[in-house]
This record gives sequence, structure tokens and C-alpha cells, in this order.
Amino acid sequence: MLEQVLTYLNNWFVRYTYTGNVTVSEDGAVLAPSEAATVLQPGRWYRILDSDFHDGVYQVPEEQSEKEEPEEEEQSETFSCTLWALGVPTGLMSTVAEMEAWQAKYGDVVSGPYQSESFGGYSYSKAGASSSSGGTATVWTQFADTLAPYKRPPMARAVSVSGQSYQDAPYRRPFNPDFRR
Repeated sequence: MLEQVLTYLNNWFVRYTYTGNVTVSEDGAVLAPSEAATVLQPGRWYRILDSDFHDGVYQVPEEQSEKEEPEEEEQSETFSCTLWALGVPTGLMSTVAEMEAWQAKYGDVVSGPYQSESFGGYSYSKAGASSSSGGTATVWTQFADTLAPYKRPPMARAVSVSGQSYQDAPYRRPFNPDFRR
């Protein structure tokens, strides 16, 4: 769920970036022969990019076993990748735990096939996340206000004179006609 939340927020809280060869075990633990293993303290979250099997967000185990060579039956991968050491705030981690608990409790009800039901003179409809929206409450609508301070704006897509868009253009605030100097 943490990876989904960080993608939704467009904020990965990157504290350190490592690019180079990394050996990763089947459970996602970074093995010792890499410079990246020295950056990742026990309990720290990290993200792996550009691998064949292990892309995603992982947490360094509290007691990482010191293996020099992976076992034969264990699938390990050595690859050139980008590894991000994440510094996720504790407030956000507690919100993610609350979101997981909410999803476990209400997930089946919200994702049910029926929006309304009536029988024997009794009828009901699922309420929306707010009175103005007609949609069903989801974990994202329930926690939108809590997640808002962590959210980063999306990257703007600037268009050049030739009409080609630049994917990595910096974010620009929209024009405000009421602004006066």
C-alpha cells in the first residue's frame, strides 16, 4: 500500500540516490557486495527501479542476514539500477497504517457490485465521500485531506514552438488574472 500512496502523492521522499550494480535477493534485500548496502540502515524503506524482477518499494529487514553468495534455489538478480533510499515521514506511515485498516474493514463493502438496494418497502443507497459528489467513498476519498499536505503537483508538460512536448519540464504555476503587483 505504501507504493500506491507514494505514487498517488507524486512524492517519494528521496534522501539518497545510488546508480550502479546491485545484487538483490528474492525477498528484495540488498546483499553486501554493493555500496548501496551501506546506505540502507535496518528498517529503512527503499525503491528499486529498472530491474527485471524486483522493481518496487521494500523495507530493509531489522536483522539482515549476512550472505556473501545467495543459495542456488533462491532467485537473485544482479543488475545496474537506480536505488532510492526513502525518508518517509512517520506521520505518513501512520496514515498508511490507518488506510490499510480502513481498506481491510470496508474494502469489500465499497467494492461491492450494488450502489443501491430496495426490498420490502426499505431502500438504501451508498453515500458518496461528500454530499456534493455522487461517487462511493473509497480509501482515497476518506483520507484525501490527511494526504493533502504531502502531495506534490504533477510535472507540467511544456510545449515547444514545434509542438513537441517535453516530459521533464519544471512545474509552472497557472496564470492568475487577478494577480496585481
